[in-house]
Amino acid sequence: MTLKERINRLSSLVDGMSVLYVEDEALIRENIKLFLDTIFKDVQTASNGIEGFELYKERKFDIVITDILMPEMNGIEIVQKIKELSPDQPVVVISACLESAYLLELINLGIIQFLLKPIQTEQMVEVLDEIVTDIYNKRKTDELNNRLQQELVHQSRLLQQYKEVVDVSAIVTQTDINGNITYVNDAFCNTTGYRYDEVILKSHNIVRHPDVSPEFYKNLWDTILNKETWHGVIRNLSRDGNQYITNATIRPILDEYDNIIDFISISYNTTELYNINEEIWQTQQEMLLTLGEVGETRSQETGNHVRRVAKFAKLLGALYGLEEDELRLLYSAAPMHDIGKIGIADSILLKQGKLDADEYESIKKHTKIGYEILKRCNRPLLQAAAIIAHEHHEKWDGTGYPNAVEGENIHIYGRIIALADVFDALVSERVYKKAWDLETTVAYLLDQRAKHFDPVLVDIFVEHIDKFHEIFLRYKD
Repeated sequence: MTLKERINRLSSLVDGMSVLYVEDEALIRENIKLFLDTIFKDVQTASNGIEGFELYKERKFDIVITDILMPEMNGIEIVQKIKELSPDQPVVVISACLESAYLLELINLGIIQFLLKPIQTEQMVEVLDEIVTDIYNKRKTDELNNRLQQELVHQSRLLQQYKEVVDVSAIVTQTDINGNITYVNDAFCNTTGYRYDEVILKSHNIVRHPDVSPEFYKNLWDTILNKETWHGVIRNLSRDGNQYITNATIRPILDEYDNIIDFISISYNTTELYNINEEIWQTQQEMLLTLGEVGETRSQETGNHVRRVAKFAKLLGALYGLEEDELRLLYSAAPMHDIGKIGIADSILLKQGKLDADEYESIKKHTKIGYEILKRCNRPLLQAAAIIAHEHHEKWDGTGYPNAVEGENIHIYGRIIALADVFDALVSERVYKKAWDLETTVAYLLDQRAKHFDPVLVDIFVEHIDKFHEIFLRYKD
């Protein structure tokens, strides 16, 4: 780098920096000041140590340059006094020759920058470049630290306010990697009835509802241990044994090495909303059950038939592995499987003898009638009822009606209701037939395996036939 380039670089770094130059020889002082003025905008001079120190006391300078041998107060003395006020003050010492005694004393004062007279421009620039670069870097570091400090204060205040907002509106818990509670807020204590000290370092099992399956919690833990966020609804028990429902989000907190430190859960008490929805659901369920009973009564079936089919379907669906929400839909919608019979003429529906071909074609229409009645509603429960009404007479081998759908193209609800409906019809006494015994019924089901019925469902049904027969006996007409 040329001298000009170095001076230009130096000038680009000195913005706002000030220099105090102390020199008793007027000519040298003026010449050096002229040079310093080409680089710095703020250069002050003094002709001796006393004058220089008085200037320094009025205001501090970024750089002090001083001669050693001066009258009244020499360079050693002014450096000592300046260092008493500002121990880290950068100082450049100039002398015609540095005696060992001066040199040792200056080193003890922390002076490491020296210039020998006559001063060479290159040497001056080199020394100033080193000092200015240090000052510039320190200023930038201080500015960055200040900004970081201000940002930290700002973010800390924001976080504190966010925390206050969350604490007011949500239940907050912190859990360690082993599942032990390390923090709960007031909302948790108010909701559960437990004091802070009663739950700290305890497992979340303290509020675990006994009806929630181990698989539910396994899925939850598998998710968060995989460093993913879990969302869901959790049923819990308060200290007094009452159920409360929370809509929870659980997030793993990671360190800078991507290791899990702990888990934060933010949840909202939705018990009241759950209870309202539950009441609405129960009302819908009772309505569908009543309508199903009315439909069956019209065709000289008993109301208990739709109850049994619903309970068979729920048990079979559970054994098959349907989720809780699907089971609920299946159980509640099952009573509507034959609702389409309200559109069938009494002369056909109530006929005592065997139906002729035209009558049979007519009664088959009840699947489409029921579907048309129910499909218009977008509610999940009525949509499930529409599927069941439409598909419960389809057969695995594709010989069923109304659309001759086969295999797994038949909705699982339709496949389950088909088996549950036929089983109940076989073991029940009707005006046109005697009740079949269990052995004959099982034989028929096995014969229709992969023909009328889903083979997997038949295997499950037969394996657990005693449970289904128990339901039948409990709700027998």
